[in-house]
This record gives sequence, C-alpha cells and structure tokens, in this order.
Amino acid sequence: MYDIIAGSLNPLPESHFISKAETQFQFPLLRSEGLRGGLVIYDGQQNDTRMNLYIALTAAQSGASVLNHTEVLKLITVGKLGEADYKVVGAKVRDMFTDARWDIKAKQVISACGPFADTIRKMADPEVKDIIVPARGSHLIMPDHFSPDAMGCVWFTQDGRVLYLLPWEGSTIAGTTDIKDMPSMNPTPVLNEVDFILRECNSVLSRPINHSHVRAAWAGLRPLVKDPNADPNDTKKLARDHVVDLVRGDLISICGGKWTTYRRMAEDAVDTAIKINPALQPERGCVTESMSLLGTDRGGLICHKNFDKVVVTLREKYDMDKLVAKHLMHNYGTRALVVAEIAKEYAEGPQKGQTSQGLRYLKLYSKYPMLEAEVVFACRSEYACTAVYVLARRTRLAFLDSYAAEQALPRVLDIMSKELLWSGRRKEQERLKALEFLKTMSMPTQ
Repeated sequence: MYDIIAGSLNPLPESHFISKAETQFQFPLLRSEGLRGGLVIYDGQQNDTRMNLYIALTAAQSGASVLNHTEVLKLITVGKLGEADYKVVGAKVRDMFTDARWDIKAKQVISACGPFADTIRKMADPEVKDIIVPARGSHLIMPDHFSPDAMGCVWFTQDGRVLYLLPWEGSTIAGTTDIKDMPSMNPTPVLNEVDFILRECNSVLSRPINHSHVRAAWAGLRPLVKDPNADPNDTKKLARDHVVDLVRGDLISICGGKWTTYRRMAEDAVDTAIKINPALQPERGCVTESMSLLGTDRGGLICHKNFDKVVVTLREKYDMDKLVAKHLMHNYGTRALVVAEIAKEYAEGPQKGQTSQGLRYLKLYSKYPMLEAEVVFACRSEYACTAVYVLARRTRLAFLDSYAAEQALPRVLDIMSKELLWSGRRKEQERLKALEFLKTMSMPTQ
C-alpha cells in the first residue's frame, strides 16, 4: 500500500519481505520464538518541534508577524451573536512575560490551536459543541543499543493498538498509547502506561527492558476530531483526517490532521477563508505545496541540495566529529554552518580564533551531540525566550534524557542570561520553572 500511494516518484526501495535469519540480522534483539520473518517498509522521520519552528521562521522571513509566549484572552467581534452582521475581527492578546495587553485586528481569523481549538471556537460562539477529543500518547526513551541505527520495529498489541520501537535522535523511542485526556500544556504519562509499553516491548525483545533503562518519559496530545457515528470514548475510531470548521462570526478552525498533510491543511484553511470572505483578494495562486523551508538551501547556492556536503564541511573545515556534524545538519540544515561559527567562539583549544584544528567544542552534556553554541543560536535566531524551550523545543535534550537536561541546566541559564540580559531574579525563575518542567519528562511515580 505504501508503494502504491508513493507512485512512480517514490525515491525509496520497494517494501519487501525478509526471512527470519535476515530479520534477526537486521534487528538482533528480536525474539526468535514465533518469528517467521519481517516486512520491511520505509517511512519518514523528523524532529517535529524543530520542524514546527522552521515553519514559523520561514513564515517570518516571508513577511508574517510571529509572536510566541502570547496568550489569546478573547476574540474581538462586531455585531451581535446570531445576527447577520456578527463577525470575528481580531483578538485581544497578552504578553506572558510582561502582562502587556493589546488588540490585533484582522480581516479574517483562522485558529490553528490543536487540542485547544474548542476553547477558541467557544470564544466566537459559546453555544458551539466540542469537536476535539485530545488523545494522550506516551513515549519512552531508552539507550540507542535497544534498536539498530536504521531499522525499527512496529507491531500490533493484543488489544489492536500499534506500538513501535525506533531509533530517534541517537536514542531509542518506544510508544505509543492512545488514551482520551483533557487539554494541557504539559501532558504527562502515568505509571501504568509506562508499564504497558515496557511489557509490550519485552514481548518482542530478547533482552528485557525495565524502569532503569528509561531516560525520559513524556506524553503528547493528538487533537482528534469527533466522528458523530463513533463512540467518543474510543480514540481509535476518531477521525485522524483534518477538518476545516466554521462557526458563527466566520471563525475558521483547522482541526485534527497530521504532519504528513500539514501543507494541505494550511491550503484548505486559507482557501476556505478566501471563499467566505470577499475582503480577501489573493494576488497569486497558492505556493504552499512547493515552498521550501528555511535551511533547505532554497537557492541551491550552499550545497546544491546535497546535504551530505554540509556534513563534510563541518568535519573538514570545522574539525567536528561525525556524530556532532550529522546532528547539526539534520536539525539545522544549511544553518548548521552558522551554528558552527558560533561554536568556534565557544570552543576550547590551543589555536582558538585561528583555526578549527584542535578545538574542543563544548557540549551541553558529554553523552549527547548538542553544543553550547546551539543555545546561543536559539537566543539569537530562533526566538528562544526560556530555558525550558531551549532544553525541550530547540535542542530536544529534555526529551532524550531528563537527567542530562537537568545537569545541563546551569550552563544553559548562564548562556541565556548573557545573551538575553536576564536579571538574577529572572534567572532563578527560569531555573525553578525548568526543574518543574523536567519532572514531567521523567519516569512517573504513579
């Protein structure tokens, strides 16, 4: 099915069956009992938070005004609810750092708020029914030796759910559960979910995994859309496709969906806005499908779309080891070269400031490839405002190892204090908030 959907443009090898011996060769930790072979399929993998960040950065470079750490207090409307002239024309927002408040006016308001979509919808129409069912998916991070570098394992549990064990960001990720939950900024897994994932992994692995192997445990929320014909308590039967919702006041909400269709979601939402709002007169056709993101060598001038050249440059010109070079290329694209220049400033070595030979690039934690220079780059070029966002939403260290993130926190605070001119009070606030956040990324106790 994957091959049929991909069609003739599929750049990957065809899916294929492999023998038991080949399966065990490719994934040595699989149990041999009951194993008959494997089906090899090819799928994409991403650093989802950095993907989201680079969409925002690309939008900003294309002329959009982008704000983070800004809360919508209410929607601005004209007319009376229920009458023909009722219209949503903007939002009153609050800066979550300074408490400053102001109005943002718009010809058309589109909400893309994921699991919080119903909150915004009810600001426009308090009588509207909820359509979002947040489903909590929990994940465990274990050492990389529990999966091969380029091969994962996916299987069905006894109750029909899908579980996976995959290499991810230099570690092994296992998940996921699918449990109805309430909207939350920091969803957390519970102990019985962790035990369920470990138990299922141990049913297919020859080497047991236990709590001591879990370096991080965290959860996310899928904004599933209600299917009126399905049991609302059964998240497996809720719609995974996106829905463009329209409520009174012409508030458009793009709901549900998935990463693989995010460009279509954006296009459908904007097409709906143009259709219902005569004040919107586009100057050109939609460019969403073909627009390249920041860091993808859009002009073809840096590496001619051959990103292995970025790795080579990082290794040869900057004398970086292969693991660090690949980490920077995968997470920054061509902007990895900018990070490398900053890394030289922060490096230690006898020829500092002259040549990269012999430099020791400073890492946030010795076991992982994240560099201190990434914190600087996040502050200067990626809208990073908090220590939590650097540890979790820029470097992902908190998602990979909560203990390592806690150990790196003092250095992160020092760098951010210098870059953002924090007071001692602000620095301490950031420290306490980060420690509280890291509790949500660690093994649950109940």
